[in-house]
Amino acid sequence: MGKKVSSEYLRRAALHYLNRYSASEDSLRRVLKRKVDKRAREADEDPHEFYELIEPVVTFCRDHKFVDDLQFAQSKIRSATLKGKSSSRIKLELNAKGVSGDDIQTAFDDETHDDQRAAIAYAKRKRLGPWRTKPKEERRDKELGSLIRAGFPFSLAQKIIDMTLEEAEDIIYGPVS
Repeated sequence: MGKKVSSEYLRRAALHYLNRYSASEDSLRRVLKRKVDKRAREADEDPHEFYELIEPVVTFCRDHKFVDDLQFAQSKIRSATLKGKSSSRIKLELNAKGVSGDDIQTAFDDETHDDQRAAIAYAKRKRLGPWRTKPKEERRDKELGSLIRAGFPFSLAQKIIDMTLEEAEDIIYGPVS
């Protein structure tokens, strides 16, 4: 027979999780729900009896600023821009993490996301456009498709594919506007 689920256990589990990972409120709820399900299964109890213990723990974490959807969104925007993700892809990912549309919009207003820089970072990582290793004629359509599937507009994808290495490096290593 396993250990019982308690609010103290859930609080410790939440703090331990948040100490290791950045999370949105909704992500934290899902993690705690999985913890309740696992513990209840081990104790041969109904997990639905313990679901009401989750919300006070999430509220505690939010009140003590251990979890903040706006900061979470801002952090994700900064890191995703460096990784070469488009604004549409970032919005989808944040939405999937349970961040509200208002917080996503506020985060985009606060953070500078440059789709052109992100597209160049993506092209560099995937060896497209100025960083291609095969002749342009052979790969142009595939490279365009890759950038478009990554969420970048067609006109921007064309511009990136046709850039010279010097132009791309000037943009990516130049001052942030």
